[in-house]
Amino acid sequence: MAKTILQGTGTVCKGNLNNYFEQVPAELFDYIQLGLITHTDMVIYIKLLQLYNPNYGYAFPTIDQLRSYTRTGSKATIHSSIRRLCEVGLIKKGKTNGGNNIYVVYKPLDTVDLYNAVPEKVEQFEEFDIKITKVSTDDKERYKQHLIDKEIVAQQQKQIYAVE
Repeated sequence: MAKTILQGTGTVCKGNLNNYFEQVPAELFDYIQLGLITHTDMVIYIKLLQLYNPNYGYAFPTIDQLRSYTRTGSKATIHSSIRRLCEVGLIKKGKTNGGNNIYVVYKPLDTVDLYNAVPEKVEQFEEFDIKITKVSTDDKERYKQHLIDKEIVAQQQKQIYAVE
């Protein structure tokens, strides 16, 4: 399959959107960091936010529409995302009298309230962050040592060639 390469606009996005866009709460990243939702859940949340009809007070896409809009492979993935979003209070799922799914999209908790609500997840994230920082530090140290070793080898080669 051929790789698709596109030329972007070259325009910085921030501050330059003046037509079709959605404001997305930055706090969603806190939910991802804490492992409360996945990246796919965030995409589903954003699409539901975009489809939210203030006149009705909810969004009402079908599961297949959500699959198509988000290019999500399976119905099970959509159902799992909706379940997680409901569990963490980001959406509320209901049914119309006709049996169709409806979704109310809620604003996320602010960082302080979220962290206070799930201290065990905060602790897990802090441990994860410490591991990442350690790996990063170790990588920098290994790279520094690699450069030193490379310089030593180069000096040794110079000495060998100088003797010959």
